[in-house]
Amino acid sequence: MLISDFCRTFAGDMIKKSILLVIVLAICVLPISANTENKKESLFDWSVNATLTSNYIWRGLYCGGPSLQVDATVGYAGFYANMWWNIGAKDWTFTGLNPEVDVMIGFSRWGLNVNYLHCYYFDRYPDGTLSNFFDFRNHPRGGGGTTGEWRVSYTHAVPITKGYDGQVTGLIAFRTFGRDGYYEEVKSENDKVETELKRAYSTYIELGYNQQLGRNWTMAARMGITPAKSLYTGYKGDFAIVMVSLKLQKQWNLDYVAISSFAHVMLQPWQVTKDNLIRPIIDAVDQKLNVAVGCSVQI
Repeated sequence: MLISDFCRTFAGDMIKKSILLVIVLAICVLPISANTENKKESLFDWSVNATLTSNYIWRGLYCGGPSLQVDATVGYAGFYANMWWNIGAKDWTFTGLNPEVDVMIGFSRWGLNVNYLHCYYFDRYPDGTLSNFFDFRNHPRGGGGTTGEWRVSYTHAVPITKGYDGQVTGLIAFRTFGRDGYYEEVKSENDKVETELKRAYSTYIELGYNQQLGRNWTMAARMGITPAKSLYTGYKGDFAIVMVSLKLQKQWNLDYVAISSFAHVMLQPWQVTKDNLIRPIIDAVDQKLNVAVGCSVQI
């Protein structure tokens, strides 16, 4: 996408709706933040986070190069709404921009988190028109559209020693709306072979462990699998381990602000070879071993 196209995109109807939602969130948050001393006692909760990362990597996949990612969350009694923006390059060669806006609504309590995520990628349909933000139809990769995903996760504390507790995490996510399609050859009634667009219902299951290391250092290990044909394997194959990752993070807590830096190493083990382990920088989207370093600020 050219920069001029990107600017026109951000002037479109979808961004106007995003700005309106941010204003509504701000109206809700400002009265709450005015009384910061009672924030922890209130049923309301809110946060704003900004992250600068060298690479946008996710579930074993390389999704973009240097990126600025900003999100805002507002909640009440466990219910919450979140909006997340990604503005960055497609890769380190800066061949184009890679904008994305995600909207999430959910409920979180007792370590359980249930939410629905709606992703918009600012891509285009085959006829060149901009994707509709509310397009829930199935599309193949590169065919435009949006993505809708349901997620259920659970986190349980594991006491080890004082000040060094760990957490076990579990996640299952499956796509039920939007772009998640692949073409499959099928025989018609007259034995003629035709291609048919199928929905994969891409499913991702992740197990993880977080460990406090002291002095506000945290280590997070993750392993993710897909039980059937899905986007994580390019809609090929079947069951596969699609991610093994390790993340190390250091946090500094100031008055109402937390600053952190991180290093993240992620491997996509499915069909890994010595040739695709590390790809040329212009073709990094297909590489299996990815590394990201960055920093974030949270209010």
